[in-house]
Amino acid sequence: MKSKNNDSIKFPLMGYAGYGITKFFNSFKSISLLFDRIETMFLFNDIKKLDIDRPIYITGLARAGTTIILEMLNKHPDLASHKYKNILMPYLPDWFSQMADRFNFYTKPFERLHRDGIIVTSESPEAVEEIFWQKFFNNLHNEKVSNIISRNDSNAKFEKFYLNHIKKLIINQKCSRYLAKNNYLVSRLDYMLKIFPDSKFLLIIRNPIEHIASLIKQTKLFIKLEQKIPLLPDWLKIVGHNEFGRNQMCINLGNTELINEIHKLWRSKNTYVKGWAYYWTSIYDFIAKQLETIKKLKKATLIVKYDELCETPAIIIDKIFEHTELPAEKFENAKKYYIENLHKPTYYTPDFSKQELSDICKITEGTASRFGY
Repeated sequence: MKSKNNDSIKFPLMGYAGYGITKFFNSFKSISLLFDRIETMFLFNDIKKLDIDRPIYITGLARAGTTIILEMLNKHPDLASHKYKNILMPYLPDWFSQMADRFNFYTKPFERLHRDGIIVTSESPEAVEEIFWQKFFNNLHNEKVSNIISRNDSNAKFEKFYLNHIKKLIINQKCSRYLAKNNYLVSRLDYMLKIFPDSKFLLIIRNPIEHIASLIKQTKLFIKLEQKIPLLPDWLKIVGHNEFGRNQMCINLGNTELINEIHKLWRSKNTYVKGWAYYWTSIYDFIAKQLETIKKLKKATLIVKYDELCETPAIIIDKIFEHTELPAEKFENAKKYYIENLHKPTYYTPDFSKQELSDICKITEGTASRFGY
């Protein structure tokens, strides 16, 4: 894998403080939930008046382009989303945000750990809600069992908490709708549609060769970062980001035998790329089958090809706004910016052998063709 940037990166000093705070509230979840209930009680009248309208969820395998689409849609004034600052005290979306704004916490821009050129601040949108999913559901990141949650499942405590939490975030940001990115939702789309029947899903997919190249690059980078930043693996586990690094976990979509085979392939240099091809296929094949069998889910989902977004941004942005039913007139300036600046990554290039390219094409061909590749 050839990269045009070096993998050295300085961990921000505030990051260590952030880890300490996050670790504390994760270790004492009863305190976190107590704070949540108190905040909810104080905001009860506002929460009671509010309905959650057509929440927008961005999902897909990591490195598909989900972050750039989150960043883009976050610029729409109607949408409330979690920010980097929410990671520190995720159970207080209103009170802690007010405190962070007052004291100007962590506002200096920095490049995120992924080393992909995305510059963020405490106000940048981030995937935070997996912290809550881990709290209320067991085995979501356990590869030995199926991680699928369907409409046949129920969790009253989670659903009550989750609805109130989203409403508090909307109240804090003075918006009308909720926006979230969560790569793990690929195993929960049917359940999400049960909670919010008017959900709008954006499924992001990418050319498997470029996608797998990005996944491999990111995995190698995080392994290096974990050597330099010993607390990183624990922090990633707390916030529910197990996509990369030494503690990397696959999403089990009902086939534990396949997960074991993928890990076996990853352990050998000669079959490492082949393992990624099988994992890519397992994720998108599962989604394709769901879209074919669940009519409501198909209607609620727009498939967004990252490659097309980079090549014809104006067309794809219009499709996203049509599907999500967002007022496009409020996004004109941001749309112009993305039309001018969206492009495929230039900081690395795939460098697979002929055999590796052949393996990727052979393994992913059937699934990729279902999405028009």
